[in-house]
Amino acid sequence: MTPRPSRFPAVAKRRPPAQLGSGPAVMIVASLFAAAVFFQPSAHSAETTFAGLAAEEAGVARSSVGATKIAELEKQFWICDYIGTTRGIEGPHGEACGANYEELKQTKFGGDFEKLVTWWRLNKIAQHQALESADSAQY
Repeated sequence: MTPRPSRFPAVAKRRPPAQLGSGPAVMIVASLFAAAVFFQPSAHSAETTFAGLAAEEAGVARSSVGATKIAELEKQFWICDYIGTTRGIEGPHGEACGANYEELKQTKFGGDFEKLVTWWRLNKIAQHQALESADSAQY
């Protein structure tokens, strides 16, 4: 069944829903980043949280899970975040990114969404710049 053409130009330019991504994992990841953008704390609370977060990260890194596993989860998280922001992620890749996000949240942050969002806000610009440089160097 083909969709009817719209009389409204803005509606006619939209992609069909099947192209927007699939599965609940994509929606969860997208919701996480949308929430992080809209609910930003003040600079003072971010600095206070950063100090506490750094101390907790050091403790978790020494745990039995191991810093190597956390580093790999972080690397995959930032790749997914960058690609999801710049190009979009669909299908199995979106589901893999959602699973990686969930494992990182549990492993590094003990399941605490707020800590993950604070960490994401503090590191996003530098991580995206590094991935953008690597991406442009390939071409």
